[in-house]
Amino acid sequence: MQENNTIETTSKKLTIALVAGEDSGDLLGADLIDSLKSKRPDIEFIGVGGEKMKRSGMELICTNKEFAIMGIAEVVKKLPKLLKLRKQIIKDIIQAKPDIFIGIDAPDLNFPIEKKLKKSNIKIIHYVSPSIWAWRPKRVEKINRITDLVMTLFPFEPDYYLKSGGNAVFVGHPLAKNISIEIDKPKSKKTLGLNPNQPALAILPGSRSNELKTHTDIFVKTALKMQKQNPELQIISANTNPEKIDFIKKIANQYKLNIQVLNDATAVLKAADFALLASGTVALEAMLCKTPMVVGYKISPITYSIVKTFKMMLLPYYSLPNVLYGDFLVDEVLQKQMSVENLFNALSKLQKTNKHEELIENFTILHQSLLTDKDAASRVLEFTEQCLL
Repeated sequence: MQENNTIETTSKKLTIALVAGEDSGDLLGADLIDSLKSKRPDIEFIGVGGEKMKRSGMELICTNKEFAIMGIAEVVKKLPKLLKLRKQIIKDIIQAKPDIFIGIDAPDLNFPIEKKLKKSNIKIIHYVSPSIWAWRPKRVEKINRITDLVMTLFPFEPDYYLKSGGNAVFVGHPLAKNISIEIDKPKSKKTLGLNPNQPALAILPGSRSNELKTHTDIFVKTALKMQKQNPELQIISANTNPEKIDFIKKIANQYKLNIQVLNDATAVLKAADFALLASGTVALEAMLCKTPMVVGYKISPITYSIVKTFKMMLLPYYSLPNVLYGDFLVDEVLQKQMSVENLFNALSKLQKTNKHEELIENFTILHQSLLTDKDAASRVLEFTEQCLL
């Protein structure tokens, strides 16, 4: 008998409010909306997100551009404006009377919103667990109080919530579902108009404005040094924001670096033989694209000092491939160590290593661990049905 992908639902029309504060959340939100609409076309969506969620059919209260900042020092500068905007978002969502609120990642933005909405008897789902396994693990108790369900992207995360009396489920990572296990690098290069017989280096300095300002100059100079070592090396980059694409091109032009900057990071990482990138979702994406990488990252000295002083980090590594592997699978060049020379040396070592097959094999195993039969949309509808019974 053929399986029916449509979930049986009550006749009540559903309204779901969502808030995604960052570009990565916008991508997750759009994927979730598309999947929900395929199972339940009558759902109405309202909230905060980016262009992807808007194109998927969500009515925007406001865009998420105002929230695309990172680090304690950076947030403090914009705090009054952010608090005022957050208050208005809460008011608008309560007036919309949604059946479910889904906060996507961005805990500093979403947790206060979820706390207020829960007091208004709105059912709360938080989609993407914060890194409780890496720092501030006591947040679990607070998260359990302000949410009705946490949907996690990584299989080891639900236990943290369940042990503290919460409700959490692993829903798989959409990127793991959307990216093939096997990657054809030569074919991917041809798709981008690159020479399939020449190596390609991807540089991805980040999606946030402060990340770009911090990393782009160093990444470009490192890529230029790599290209001087091997003139056949093709340099590629990506960003979804046209203004940020122009920023990367501007820095590259200053150093006369021949680079192709696209709006599709996945396509770039599929084509790249190796990558220099910022920590975050893009490192996971590189792993899924089976692209050996060096992670370079620098936060503000104030933020870093606070993190170190109060011992807020529990793990010795930062990037998601290393977290999933449980050890240093990829090189991380961080803070004061993140110089052109150190990044160049790490990339040169990566390019020359004879352990590429072993690295790709580990990437593949980790990729498979992020897949599951029940995705986020299925879990949302199941939870909604339970709430409406």
